[in-house]
Amino acid sequence: MNLTKSAEQEKVKKTTINQRVYSLHIQKAIAYIEKNITEDLSLDEVVDYLKLNKTYFCKLFKENTGKTFSQYVNELRVEYSKKLLEETNLSILDIALAVGYNNSNYFHKAFKERLGVTPYNYRQLTKLASNS
Repeated sequence: MNLTKSAEQEKVKKTTINQRVYSLHIQKAIAYIEKNITEDLSLDEVVDYLKLNKTYFCKLFKENTGKTFSQYVNELRVEYSKKLLEETNLSILDIALAVGYNNSNYFHKAFKERLGVTPYNYRQLTKLASNS
């Protein structure tokens, strides 16, 4: 009976230790992503920085964030672009480039998928809301 209990405690202890390691890797990844979000950021670049296997990192990232690497990066870029659309008069293309998209069409697609409106329409809606 004590052996079973001891084995279970050891298993819980290992799981807790592994979760801390996972959290540390993901925290480092997120910090790196946030620091470099305006660049042409790739999965390969992040795993090289962390010195992790790509498959392992992808599994770990999804387990910890509930999102794939590309989903997370796109969401972060869209959030950053929302702020620029609200607070600046930069062109849509300039905003796309400023948040790390090399292609304005992909920016439009990612933005619309996330928010249901185009960047241009989002800007118009926020201007209308602030004038009300």
